[in-house]
Amino acid sequence: MTEKDQELMKRYIYQVVRRLPQEQKEEVSLELQELITDMIEEKGISMEEALAKLGDPARLAERYQDASHCLIGPEYYDTYRWFVKIVLLCSMIPVFLTGSLDAVLTGGTRVWMLGDSLMPEAAAVSVIFGVFGAALEALAAGLTAFGAVTFVFVILERQKVKLEKKAEKEWKVGDLEESPARRVPGFAPGVLPSVPSPKARISRGDCIVEIVFTVIFGVLLVFAPHFFSAVLPDGDTVTFIPLFNLEQWSVLLPFFVLSLFAGLVDDAVRLAVGVYGKAVLVSSLICNGVSLALSVILLKALPFWNPNFAADLGARLSGDEELLGLLAHWDGGLASNLLLAVILFAVLLDTGTVVYKTLRYGAL
Repeated sequence: MTEKDQELMKRYIYQVVRRLPQEQKEEVSLELQELITDMIEEKGISMEEALAKLGDPARLAERYQDASHCLIGPEYYDTYRWFVKIVLLCSMIPVFLTGSLDAVLTGGTRVWMLGDSLMPEAAAVSVIFGVFGAALEALAAGLTAFGAVTFVFVILERQKVKLEKKAEKEWKVGDLEESPARRVPGFAPGVLPSVPSPKARISRGDCIVEIVFTVIFGVLLVFAPHFFSAVLPDGDTVTFIPLFNLEQWSVLLPFFVLSLFAGLVDDAVRLAVGVYGKAVLVSSLICNGVSLALSVILLKALPFWNPNFAADLGARLSGDEELLGLLAHWDGGLASNLLLAVILFAVLLDTGTVVYKTLRYGAL
């Protein structure tokens, strides 16, 4: 078997096993290597003729696992299942912990303030109901996250099917390389794409970090926006001075959520595709563009910052001249410009990295 034949077989097997669940890939790869080798040796045919007899790798993959009635097919299922686990953990656990902590603190504060007038049993009941409410909020957050992730992967699955059908039609009438396989309608081994370079593959570890940060940040914005506050002791109590304009939170929150959702969609595409290429490049350009546009609206067109933040914080820090001097220079417009500059830098860095790796190592 020549080096060219080995490369062609490697390409064909890759196009089959990349559509299968992880636990099947190694076994099917070995099986196909043996099958193709036997076909060549026993029938005395060329590599292209053997692959042409096996047919379209996408159709061959369907024989190993029928995806005709699946909402999400085997090619994306492993990534989808892994993505759902990460998102559920990052959404449900923070919601439950913050809600439970709030319930415990609220119950304890009521006991301390009311003293003997509040029975300990009543405080315990209040805490139990608060924890139960936190569990319901966590369940709602999990269901929302599950639905959003499923929706994204269903779109990816359906779009993949459309692209494969379009490609199949193009194969029938397109320009194929001269080979005996040219006589086989619908598939020609000569047009198999190369196996992606290791440098073209997308690291799951990087995606994990981005997903975890995005989901936790989103959960805190939705369920605990007061988390982004200056926390100051005030006698026997604690004072929260929010950094964001919570009075306009119902207006600001949808833009936050849409921006974070765009980032999750981009991560889902990267995980599903697995390598830098046209799909990842287009997804990165669109999602980063959407996130940047929403950031501009949030920071420049909407009342993003708490207008009383500096004044309220200064009133609580009347004895600290150094901090008061810093607060005197607080400017919401300047803060918006600085934050927007950071976001712009991050977007350009990410987009530039995707463009470079796609052009350098990927396939367009």
